[in-house]
Amino acid sequence: MKKSLVFLSFFAAAQVSLIAQQPSFTRPANINDVPVYRLQVAFTTANTNNDAGTDSKVYVQLNSTMRAYYLDLGIDDRERNQINVYDVVEPSVRFIRDIQHLNITKVGNDGWAITKVELRVNGHKIFEKTYSATSPHIIDGNEGHQPVLNFTSSQLRNGGLWTYAKVPNIHVPPLLISKADLMKMVEGFVGNYIRYIPNETVNWGDRDGVNTLFGPAVEASFRNRQTLTFDLDLQVARTGPNPELDIDFDLVVSCTNGRVLISVENARANINFLSTTKFNVAKMKLDLSNYLNRSFNVPVCNAHFRTDGSLSFL
Repeated sequence: MKKSLVFLSFFAAAQVSLIAQQPSFTRPANINDVPVYRLQVAFTTANTNNDAGTDSKVYVQLNSTMRAYYLDLGIDDRERNQINVYDVVEPSVRFIRDIQHLNITKVGNDGWAITKVELRVNGHKIFEKTYSATSPHIIDGNEGHQPVLNFTSSQLRNGGLWTYAKVPNIHVPPLLISKADLMKMVEGFVGNYIRYIPNETVNWGDRDGVNTLFGPAVEASFRNRQTLTFDLDLQVARTGPNPELDIDFDLVVSCTNGRVLISVENARANINFLSTTKFNVAKMKLDLSNYLNRSFNVPVCNAHFRTDGSLSFL
């Protein structure tokens, strides 16, 4: 009997400890005051003909202070009948209220036909616009079309999804981020960042001509509980064969006073390309860390990478 009581006491104490580790999140009265932990835009390219897709550059802006955020995945994206989801790692959007509009701009004369636009916050769809599959919306600067597609604040918020009734848990950040999602976040950031490298044209690696793509363009591997190592396959435009630009870095997780801190460390490249005037590692470190840092009201912070590469905050 005494052993049973001891076991029950131990079990009860363990349950209390586990409950204490579970964070709680207060939902703001106004949905516009919800913090943004993840921001994504998604597009469905039409299936009308072979000209539906585009190779032109596309960027989005969500408020008046946000500079153009280029959408570029490490695959041949925006092709006919594709659904592409882009992570927007944008420091000017800290709360939902910072989303003032959704402006989509296509650069160049390669038209793009789309049948759906989505805006997602914290993994929840809060805006969607659908067009006819047989009569898609065309973004272009030719033949009477416009190279921009804009949605105002009113259009976004009155679209039927921008309400707790539709997304009751939008204020709750994920307690686990999969390795695949971490790679998508990094891919979204890098795809935009390479468009701003001065005096250079940097693209994702590919297998045309000289092979500069060795596996997926973004790869991540588990090193230890505090470290996930990333490998980026890029290329630099040159006259003649484009040289490979291979960039590796570590994503390091730590805890300070219950706050989860993410840092980019040990950046390295196969060619001399890491500098403040080229691939600015300091900016990557700042933007990615701000995007992934978390504050959880738990007495003990135990954030770590699992062996499958996912990031657990508990």
